[in-house]
Amino acid sequence: MIRIGICEDERQQRQVLEEMVCRIADKLNLNREVKCFQSGEELLAEIDLSGSMDIVLLDIEMEGAGGVETAKSIREADNRAILIFVSFHDQYCKELMGVQPFDFIDKPVEEERLEPVLRRAVKVLGDKEEIFEYSYQKALYRIPVRKICYFYSERRKIHICCQDGEREFYQKLDEVEAQMGRLNTKFVRISKSYLVNVWHVEEFYYDKLVMDDGQKLSIAARYRDKVKSMYIGMIK
Repeated sequence: MIRIGICEDERQQRQVLEEMVCRIADKLNLNREVKCFQSGEELLAEIDLSGSMDIVLLDIEMEGAGGVETAKSIREADNRAILIFVSFHDQYCKELMGVQPFDFIDKPVEEERLEPVLRRAVKVLGDKEEIFEYSYQKALYRIPVRKICYFYSERRKIHICCQDGEREFYQKLDEVEAQMGRLNTKFVRISKSYLVNVWHVEEFYYDKLVMDDGQKLSIAARYRDKVKSMYIGMIK
């Protein structure tokens, strides 16, 4: 799933951009989550709670934290997000070069201009797909992170439950959790033995998760508040 954020302080412009993005995403048959924010502060709070955005459409001139300031804050934590700026003005050019802009679109945004930009952005994301690497019996294996539903540990062995089956290798789950944290992914620890990819969670309950393959996983008491906070952030 690709996460797309639209940060625009004018309500009507936000709605127009959201409609355009959704129409284009439908054309691309894109599995996506689109969220709108009326300020840079709202966007940064969402990223802090629920993880990085893959693509951000960012208005430069907003009240409070402007587009340039917001982009700098995003880049401090994430150098992979694709930043597309709207309402571009020449005086911001020098500042924006430091945050690796993907493209600029003038207001009023036209769908004919936005569509090829989003197409390129989606292609770039596909080209740099996150990969999890592990070794087992002297061989190195690589799995696209999006295919991993969850990890669980059993004695000294880690099991990887994927959409196409299960794999195993030897490592500590704490080390796997740290490794996933360094990637542009969102995994959450739900117990001492389970680490879950939140994008494969179908249903959330106080004490358990239901995965998209129907598997039910218990949430240990000490992890429930963190899991709940993450889930609430995802559905806002």
